[in-house]
Amino acid sequence: MKCIVFCSGKGGTGKSCVAAYTGAALANAGKKTLVAELGSNASSLEIILGVRNAAFGALDILAGRCDASEAMVEAEKFPQLMLMPSGGSPGESVQGEENIRALLGTLYSYDFVIVDGADLSCFPVGFCSTFVLVATPDTLSVQASAQLARQLYRSGARDVRLIINHVPARIIPISGAEDFDDVIDVVGAQLLGVIPASPKLAYCSNNEQPLDPESITVKVFENIAGRLMGQRRPLLIR
Repeated sequence: MKCIVFCSGKGGTGKSCVAAYTGAALANAGKKTLVAELGSNASSLEIILGVRNAAFGALDILAGRCDASEAMVEAEKFPQLMLMPSGGSPGESVQGEENIRALLGTLYSYDFVIVDGADLSCFPVGFCSTFVLVATPDTLSVQASAQLARQLYRSGARDVRLIINHVPARIIPISGAEDFDDVIDVVGAQLLGVIPASPKLAYCSNNEQPLDPESITVKVFENIAGRLMGQRRPLLIR
């Protein structure tokens, strides 16, 4: 099982959307994939993936109210992709390294577990194959991602990747970074993908829809998934 944790240095980067569609791309590639929500903002992935009124979630597993299989819900519009909501009451999240270890220990039947909303202050780094930083091409987001990358490396993370999201056709200059190579150097993480700004992506993520299979955005997510599987794929930077 490969555990991929999606995180960001600040809000508004589209992290949950990127996590969801990366999970969908892995599932489409034939990998048994689960997207797990561990944060308090439990509705994000459910809205994006079109899962309504899930009976149980991660917190219910830990509380003994259900077993792991009962907390897994198929995302019907995203074939083969499973979702584990956080469960519990609004504002609750999975806390404590011991609880996270216990939860992840129930998920070894999956090829990939995509984790969103994790509390990185108590996340057991040894359980994670890759941390994926999702940033936008602006100074505040890049600097926040650099700070988070340093925190992850100090905690023992060995593989930290970077996805730059919401990239417009013409990028506004960033303080201290003239191009993507400079952004990579500032953040200190290997570039995993560049996702173009797309009204269609925004529409699909807000309306529980898969992406147009012929769109460049689908190909971008397919290549992100391919690189997570160890394949050589182009970045498709416009």
